[in-house]
Order: sequence, then structure tokens, then C-alpha cells
Amino acid sequence: LGEPPPAGVPLDPVLSLFLRREQREQRRERESSLAQRLRRFLRRKFFLFRRSALMTLIALRNLALGRPAPERLAQEVAFANWRGEEEEARPETDGVAQRGPEL
Repeated sequence: LGEPPPAGVPLDPVLSLFLRREQREQRRERESSLAQRLRRFLRRKFFLFRRSALMTLIALRNLALGRPAPERLAQEVAFANWRGEEEEARPETDGVAQRGPEL
């Protein structure tokens, strides 16, 4: 971790994909403007605060009313853990936002 693999050793395809993704992410962070950095920072903090608030409310409700069915609790935790990955998964190279299925 953190250093290149030895010469002559074939890379696992999953590992090479991971390394390329990490390099692309590091390059993107280095080349981003102050506004982009601020936006990423605020976005991370917003979702951290959102998750904390929702999990606190779920815990307080569970203390007051008892634990709900496991399926409902799993849905609530999944909703609290949502971080907007659909937006972040958009490819940045084509410049056109791809839309998901309409509900």
C-alpha cells in the first residue's frame, strides 16, 4: 500500500482498476479550484450532519416506542446512510449528465 508493485509482477485487474481510480481521484483533488474544494467539503459535512441527525432521531424513537420490524429499521438506516452517490457516479468526461430511471 502506498508504493508501486515490484517490476515484472503482473497486476490483478481489480487492483489495477483500483489504482487507476485512486490516481484519478488524487489528480482531481490536486487540480480542483478553491470553489470545488469548498463544495466537496460542504457536501461531506452536510451528509455527515444529515446521517448523525437521522440516526439520533431513529435511536430516540426506538427508545420511546420500541424497536420496529427489522425490515423497516434496515430501510431507515439505508436512508440515513444515503450520500447522493447517484450524482457523484456521473462521468465527468462527457459533460452530459446521465439520468437514472424515472419513478
